[in-house]
Amino acid sequence: MIARRSMIGLTAALSLAPAASRAQATIGLAERRAIAAYRQEKYPAIEQGIQQAASFPVPVEIEWDQLTLPGDAAYYARDDYFGKTIFEPLTASLRNITADTMGRDALRAKLQRIHVRFDEKTAPASNYPNGLSFRDGMLDINWRPYSNTDDLQDRTKAITQLLEKSL
Repeated sequence: MIARRSMIGLTAALSLAPAASRAQATIGLAERRAIAAYRQEKYPAIEQGIQQAASFPVPVEIEWDQLTLPGDAAYYARDDYFGKTIFEPLTASLRNITADTMGRDALRAKLQRIHVRFDEKTAPASNYPNGLSFRDGMLDINWRPYSNTDDLQDRTKAITQLLEKSL
C-alpha cells in the first residue's frame, strides 16, 4: 500500500515537472525592463557598428525573447553578456569580409539579413560553427549569450569561415 502511494505521488510529481520547468523559462518584469533598457541605450550603437562593418544597411533581426534569460537581468548591460558572445564576433567577422572591394561586393550581393537567436536545444556549447547557418541570404546565429566570453576569436573565425564559404 505504501509503495503504491509512493508510486502515485511520484507519478503526480513527474507530471507536474514539465509545467514547473516551463514556468522557470518565462521572464519576469526585471528581465523585460533590463532588455528594454539595453535595446534603447546600447543596441542602437551596436546595430550601427554591424551595418558599418557590413558596409551597407543589412537588416539585423534579434529574437530578444530568446536571448533574454530568466534571472540574468542584472547582467544584460555588461559588455560580455551579448557583446563579447554575439555582437563583437559578428562585427569583427563582417570587418574581415569587407576588408577589400571583393569582399564588400560579395557580402552586399548575397547577405540579405542577419538573424540572431538562442535555442537552448540546438545552440552549441563551444562548437561555434554548429550554431551558424547561411541560407537564402540569411546569416543565422544561434549562440547562448554570456557563455565562454573569452572565445571572441573562435566565434569570429566561425562566422568568417561560414561567410567566406557562402559568398
